[in-house]
Amino acid sequence: MSKPLPQQSDTWSGKQLIISIGILYAFIQLTTLTRVYALNYLDNLNSPSSEMIRDRLIGTLIGFTFIIGIITLTRYLLQRDWSAYRVILVHVLLILPVTFVWYFIFSQVALWFCQIFQDCAQVDDDPVYGYLLNANILTLVYLLAVAVTHTYYYVRRDNEHQLRQSQMETKILQARMKMLRSQLHPHFLFNTLNSVNSLMDIDVDKAKIMVVDLADLLRKVLDWKDTQKVSLKDELALLRRYVDIEKMRFSEDLTVNWSLAEEVLEAKVPGMLLQPLVENAIHHGFSPTHLNLDILISARQTAADRLELRVSDNGQGFSRAEQDRIFELGTGLQNTRERLQTLYGEAFSFEVRNTYPGVVSEITLPLNQE
Repeated sequence: MSKPLPQQSDTWSGKQLIISIGILYAFIQLTTLTRVYALNYLDNLNSPSSEMIRDRLIGTLIGFTFIIGIITLTRYLLQRDWSAYRVILVHVLLILPVTFVWYFIFSQVALWFCQIFQDCAQVDDDPVYGYLLNANILTLVYLLAVAVTHTYYYVRRDNEHQLRQSQMETKILQARMKMLRSQLHPHFLFNTLNSVNSLMDIDVDKAKIMVVDLADLLRKVLDWKDTQKVSLKDELALLRRYVDIEKMRFSEDLTVNWSLAEEVLEAKVPGMLLQPLVENAIHHGFSPTHLNLDILISARQTAADRLELRVSDNGQGFSRAEQDRIFELGTGLQNTRERLQTLYGEAFSFEVRNTYPGVVSEITLPLNQE
């Protein structure tokens, strides 16, 4: 069973189809008449008679009227929940009477004009014989009208299906991104509050400043709650606030350097993309044997016109056991990979590797300015 076509905007789309076929049909008639004129001119014959021109005009008007009827009938059949065999059977049963009535009306109108103007060299008063002479052409026009109508509406239905599917996928994507962000925000807040708590035992005044900075940072994060992508410039501005908070905690033991290419600052990236990478570098970088940590944050355009984001450090790195399951150790990195997978499919890479000393976290994305 074929699915009925959607009824929405059917009137407007039907008008578009009728107008398009009407213009095509009129163009064919005009081309045929022009061809006759040209052949007569080349053969030094008289121009087509007024009778012929009149018959062409009558045939065009009546033919267009019947084509509208065929289109309307075909649309009606398409909107029913009928099998293809049933639709074909209806057309087979109708094609003979419809084309005969078509020619009969044309012949009678043409005969009527001949009697009025009395300019016809020969009067065809046998519509059955005339129909048999023209049945192949009329049948072809009928079938073409049916075929064009079917093609038009099936293409339209396919486009609407793809649009609905795209809209559904977009809604699913948005819902998944909201879920992932909702997982990331409590994780980020919990870890940052731990930093505040650690600082309270060392310097209360600095801890108070950190709380204010944290409030500003969270306000910005909440502003992005419904935004899938932000400019890299905005992402880095938020990351600097986070780095400032961590530097209050670790003071001179933490050094962060930046290497940012100007041409990539307007590129679009997922919000809160780099913060988990920096957090991971700090968390795994410090140890009893690594009391100082240098972090380098870089962004550049690769030779393949992709955006490369890198966070590297000179800390203790991961053990071999941790390296094998790095994306399972914490919410931040796992969440980041899932967000990238959701937004970019296979068009990204995300690698975290030991460099002895230190760790490099590297993300490459399509360089998208939109």
